[in-house]
Amino acid sequence: MPEKLGDPFSYLPSDAVLDAFKDFLTNLDSDDALKTELQKGKMIGVLVVKNSNGEIGYLLSFSGQLFGKNEHPGFVPPVFDILTPDSYYRSGEKEISAIGKEIKNLENVLKLESAMVNKNSVVVECETRLAEYQEFTKQQKILRDSLRPTATAEEIQKMNNESSTQKNQLKRLKQEVEKTKLAANIPVDQLKNQIDNLKKQREEKSRNLQRRIFRDFRFHNTKGDEKTLLDIFSDEVMPPSGAGECAAPRLLEYAYRNDYQPISMAEFWIGDSPSGRVRHSGTYYHACRSKCLPIMNFMLEGVDLKKNKLDFDYENEEIKTLYRDDDILVISKPSGLLSVRGKESQTSVETWAENICRDYSGPKIVHRLDQDTSGIMVIALNINAYHHLQKQFENHSIQKKYVAMTEKIPSTKEQTIILPLAPDVSNRPMQMISREYGLYAETYYKVVNEKEGKALIDVYPQTGRTHQIRVHLSCKEGADAPIVGDRLYGSKSIVCRLMLHAEKITFEHPNTQKEMTFEDKAPFGL
Repeated sequence: MPEKLGDPFSYLPSDAVLDAFKDFLTNLDSDDALKTELQKGKMIGVLVVKNSNGEIGYLLSFSGQLFGKNEHPGFVPPVFDILTPDSYYRSGEKEISAIGKEIKNLENVLKLESAMVNKNSVVVECETRLAEYQEFTKQQKILRDSLRPTATAEEIQKMNNESSTQKNQLKRLKQEVEKTKLAANIPVDQLKNQIDNLKKQREEKSRNLQRRIFRDFRFHNTKGDEKTLLDIFSDEVMPPSGAGECAAPRLLEYAYRNDYQPISMAEFWIGDSPSGRVRHSGTYYHACRSKCLPIMNFMLEGVDLKKNKLDFDYENEEIKTLYRDDDILVISKPSGLLSVRGKESQTSVETWAENICRDYSGPKIVHRLDQDTSGIMVIALNINAYHHLQKQFENHSIQKKYVAMTEKIPSTKEQTIILPLAPDVSNRPMQMISREYGLYAETYYKVVNEKEGKALIDVYPQTGRTHQIRVHLSCKEGADAPIVGDRLYGSKSIVCRLMLHAEKITFEHPNTQKEMTFEDKAPFGL
């Protein structure tokens, strides 16, 4: 048994929780219905606990719903079940759904088109009459002007009266057209106002229903304090949809309510990956930050959490200088070192460069490597060099080569992967594939060696998106071969560094305009 509970946002599963998960999988083989349901994709939480008699056991939970319900035999119940037959949630949902149907009926294309056709036909008719009368008065004026030079005083007076009459008639006709337009607009505007009012009513009912639900989600901590979701997230910030329904908070809340001592916890993905996200069945993942972080921070107040074994000590790793002149500094960054300053006072390539380049106008970080990625970085030592290098990166004229060791051999030995990437807002800092919101990302790779089920791959990213290589190699739409040691996208619990290294770079010197190539061989291989 581990001495301390692990941090749910940064942990390596203990042997105890891994054994519990294996036991769950063994029992799952005898439940075909549950096995089929989980194959659709589900996060399963496992919590090893000790009861008041000192007996050890484990609890199970799932995120969201199973079979369309919040409860299922063998899993801890939800913190608050909104799906009971007589719940106010169901009646509230019916009201909101009824308003939605009414809105849909009002937005019916035929009704709107009918109103618009009626409006357009009436307005067109009026405007045609107005245009015809304007043309008539124009021609009459031309005729009068041609007759005036030879006309008698009596004829001129008659023409003036005629002109005045026509002007007044034109004015009345314009007013009539404006009134007709307003009248024609009334049916459409009334319909739009009715729809807008119903949408506001639906939004207000939905917000009130959510607030009521969030008030009924009540969580505890080891001190016995109780807070609702609204208390935890604060009244000013509405909790995200689904908050409180994740696996980890469910487990802890059940343990606290039943006087169980939490010993070790982990969350495992089972089944198919969700759309756009990298999830490998049977792999553990950290709790999500958008929904769970505020809740877990409260529930674990005062708990001495175990330090993450994956947070290696990199203090003895040295930055290797490959080249330096008055314009640029080329270095090789060790794995685990930040490229730029973090929120905490951690050492980074940026702070290191500032310390050793005090006599320059200031080192500028032109591009970054992930904290866990090692390899070559180019640093500008003045503003002109910075802008010149930055333009090369923007134009994709800089050539980069990475070396990666993957957990398995890709079925396609050589491939160009084009998959757009966007931040996974509910699981930062992870990225996801999003064809709707993602930025264009292109990666070419080639397998160069294979051994014992692993592969050594040369990777040439054509764009430089965050976690691009890691996602493209890990996801099923890409190479489906996670990088060894990848804490975010890998499929195994391996205690080692990320086997990804920026090995080679070619660019134009910002001052001499000469092509320069630097290489630093990967510190791993097969």
